Amino acid sequence: MKSVRTALTACGAFVAVASGLPVPATAAPAGEPAEQAATYNGHIAPILNRHCVSCHRPDAVAPFSLSTYADVRVRARLVASVTRHRNMPPWKPAPGVGSFLGERRLSEEQIDLIQRWVAAGVPEGDPDEPPEPPEPPAWVAGWVRGAPDLVVTMDAPYLLPAEGEDVYRNFVVPIPTTHPRFVKAIELKPATTRGIHHARILMDSSGSSRRLDAADPVAGYDDRHVDQARFPEGHFLGWAPGTAPNNVPDHLAWRLAPGTDLVLKTHLVPRGEPTPVRVSVGFFFTDTVPTAAPAVVQLGSQTIDIPAGASAHVVEDRYRLPADVDLLAVYPHAHFLARQVEAHAILPDGAWRPLIRIDDWDFAWQDEYRYVEPVRLPAGTVIGMRFVFDNSARNPRNPSRPPGRVRFGPRSTDEMAELMLQVLPVDPANRPVLVRDVSRHVAQVVLAGSRLALAAAPRSAALQERVGNDLFAVGQVNEAIRHLAAAVRIAPERASAHYRLGTALATIGRTAAAMDSYRRAVDLRPDFVAAHNNLGGLLHLSGDLEGAARHYRRTLALDPAHANARFNLGNILLGAARFAEAEAELRGTLAVRPEFADAHVALGRALAGQGRIEAGVEAYREALRLEPNLTEVRRLLDDALGRLSRGR
Repeated sequence: MKSVRTALTACGAFVAVASGLPVPATAAPAGEPAEQAATYNGHIAPILNRHCVSCHRPDAVAPFSLSTYADVRVRARLVASVTRHRNMPPWKPAPGVGSFLGERRLSEEQIDLIQRWVAAGVPEGDPDEPPEPPEPPAWVAGWVRGAPDLVVTMDAPYLLPAEGEDVYRNFVVPIPTTHPRFVKAIELKPATTRGIHHARILMDSSGSSRRLDAADPVAGYDDRHVDQARFPEGHFLGWAPGTAPNNVPDHLAWRLAPGTDLVLKTHLVPRGEPTPVRVSVGFFFTDTVPTAAPAVVQLGSQTIDIPAGASAHVVEDRYRLPADVDLLAVYPHAHFLARQVEAHAILPDGAWRPLIRIDDWDFAWQDEYRYVEPVRLPAGTVIGMRFVFDNSARNPRNPSRPPGRVRFGPRSTDEMAELMLQVLPVDPANRPVLVRDVSRHVAQVVLAGSRLALAAAPRSAALQERVGNDLFAVGQVNEAIRHLAAAVRIAPERASAHYRLGTALATIGRTAAAMDSYRRAVDLRPDFVAAHNNLGGLLHLSGDLEGAARHYRRTLALDPAHANARFNLGNILLGAARFAEAEAELRGTLAVRPEFADAHVALGRALAGQGRIEAGVEAYREALRLEPNLTEVRRLLDDALGRLSRGR
């Protein structure tokens, strides 16, 4: 994701340009009709309030305010300069390529009006008719969108060091909600934006992020740890200083389940002095139950390799849509060396349709762009991305002097080329097909990058494991096993490699060998949750219920919210007619996964086994509500209703 330079840095550059001296209040040029003279109250304030003041206001991201006449008057020459050169307000998409909500681009008439107003001596206008302040309730509260429905805040700040490399730190904030809510927007409000380049906003209902946070002595945990935090399905949520929060229509809102943790995956940049990082997040809910489920299409490259001095290095990717979709939003991402970024669609009839183009890419200003109207793209459409990178000394944004070879990677001095698109399948039944196909494409992109890295270091156990894992993800299981076996030969102490090898072996039916690999993984790392659970699963399938239960219990000791382990343990207890114990485990499963239909079925059987037929009937009915085609459940329900009618 994004790196190093922030919107605050960009705004700060304007402070250096400004003299800080007020513009003298001279009369309007001779001969200009008084009724046409521009004034702050009558003409300039509405422009600034709409396009600038969301950032340039007290307690906001920009380093100075433009929310009052006194604020603007002292920086009027600066305002005229940056608007004339279109440096501000920041709006990167090229005109005429895509029509986006929240466009901050000034018209030629507005720019000319600002120039004439400054030339006329920045007249204030009628003091008895001041301009309406823009959305004062929102800004008084410090939130761009107004007061959120729910605000959560990091318990304690993280102290960003004064010097050193970029920091990738994840912060976990529990969300106190006791029932499902539907989210239409999220807004971040840091105590200070200094040092924060960007954040990705994810959710975790597994508890994995919370445990990693608790195990770290300072706030948050290192991003290199593997967690279960994910974007809400069909959405990509991000924030950077200066970006306005996007909201989606009610019918596209996403579901926030009880017990979910917010995970802020932040990219932090040392700024020369220790900086406390503490963020509040506002949620905006709707009471309308969403009726549409979007999906995310992702293009990119992980084989980026830009020679030093190359001034027009091109990186491309393509993806063919398997279904008709409406394109809702687009988010391109690259680092310092990108100069031009564009996305297009080639329709099945060969017609070319541009989707977005940015001709002067600026790492400091990256945003999600939501279309005013959805763009219909039929099945068979090829979406393409083309990023042009300048790694020459002539690129003023090149962080390396002299330029050096630059490869793919997350650091500021690495490069990335990613394009994410939010789409809505025209036929909701096609969504699973689209999601699987996009996952296949992304897996191939990741595999290509892994293979390239391994070619440069074939004796690296970590890279052998990475390639094996990526091959497994694209279904090349036998080749994956070859690389994973190589990883454990090179580094027999790598518990993760043994675990992944066990998973690949289990897939092709080599159960005994898979169990050996899992046992080796838990011997090396006794707290390896997934290895305990998977070993329990294989023992369960092989009939060793005592051994399976032992590993399920160990899994739950390490991860009490592990729904699958709890469900499987509940089924073992159910099979042993230990109905009350089974009920406890199954209720624990549903506390984590309330929409797990099979768990409702098993709970119904556990209740019926205790003679609580009416409660069992309710469990069966809930299972059928979630999965209407569960024919076995209908039989169980009919049997339970028959028992009730017979008074048993």
